[in-house]
Amino acid sequence: MLELDPDRLRLDPLLPRPMAVYRAEGSRIEFRFKPVGRGTELLGRLPAGARVGVVGPLGNGFPQPAAGARAILVGGGTGIASLFELAAEIPGAEVLLGGRTRDDIMGLDDFEALGCRLALATEDGSTGHRGLVTDLLEPRSGDEVYACGPTPMMRRAAELASAAGARCHVSLETHMACGFGVCLGCAVPTPAGYRYVCTHGPVFESETLEWDGLP
Repeated sequence: MLELDPDRLRLDPLLPRPMAVYRAEGSRIEFRFKPVGRGTELLGRLPAGARVGVVGPLGNGFPQPAAGARAILVGGGTGIASLFELAAEIPGAEVLLGGRTRDDIMGLDDFEALGCRLALATEDGSTGHRGLVTDLLEPRSGDEVYACGPTPMMRRAAELASAAGARCHVSLETHMACGFGVCLGCAVPTPAGYRYVCTHGPVFESETLEWDGLP
């Protein structure tokens, strides 16, 4: 959770913003995000050297693939930021990234530098396949699919994985306020009842979610 004003001298914006760690190197932690609202817009305007409040690590991350399983990472939009560390950790991972345009594909140079198997999709056709990133997803039985991005994208990835007999892990990008399971603002439906993205997630097995109830 990132807080713009760690000294709490102002109340606008009041709440911190949940962020995935894009990359960690020693004591340095890097976050990547797209300004989409007041909080992230102000965060993007901070000058070099500005202080921010950080609470974490919180929640759970992606599990490592089973021995011998092919790992396929599917990222869309800002969800791409959740996949870089995983791509760096899994030798031979297949990485599929998509966005509305080429400029929406975060960290493309970094992914290319990893030397992983990389395929791109853009809705406007500015780079790679013209269409959706899930058009590129062709899982096989025994594969492990890792997805983060818009809910319809993750749902489609889950459907394709299920049909092929592959496992699918999704990282939800739900808004939250506290990060500790106190405010109950990030509850998502599952067959076993509501679970909280901040404490039970953000990574869930796709079959444990009630997709029709997700925003």
